[in-house]
Amino acid sequence: MRLHHLTLTLIGLVFAIGLLGAHAPVFAAPASPAAAAPLPPGPKAPPSGPAMAQTCAGCHGTDGRLHAAAFMPLAGMPKAQFVQAMRDFRDGKRPATLMRHVAEGFSNEEIDAMSVYFAAVKPE
Repeated sequence: MRLHHLTLTLIGLVFAIGLLGAHAPVFAAPASPAAAAPLPPGPKAPPSGPAMAQTCAGCHGTDGRLHAAAFMPLAGMPKAQFVQAMRDFRDGKRPATLMRHVAEGFSNEEIDAMSVYFAAVKPE
């Protein structure tokens, strides 16, 4: 029971420090007006298949290697099959509870990058 109280106290302390840090004044010299100007947007990096694929890990397993029957494993899925499924989810052509919302967040380029990545991953 004592450990439980200590844990709650530590969580509260971390939370309080976070709140104080968010509202604490900055003790640095004021920035010059030129330094405060926002930077122009740079070129967008091309989507990375491995990085995009990590968004799937929560349901489909690390690297798309799932060891449960609840979700479709993605490792080794042919590129065309992955792309078609994601676009169908996104466009509402394939019924789903969650996947439509997930797929709506990806561009065609990101879906293509993920398809290349998952097709190259060997299923276990």
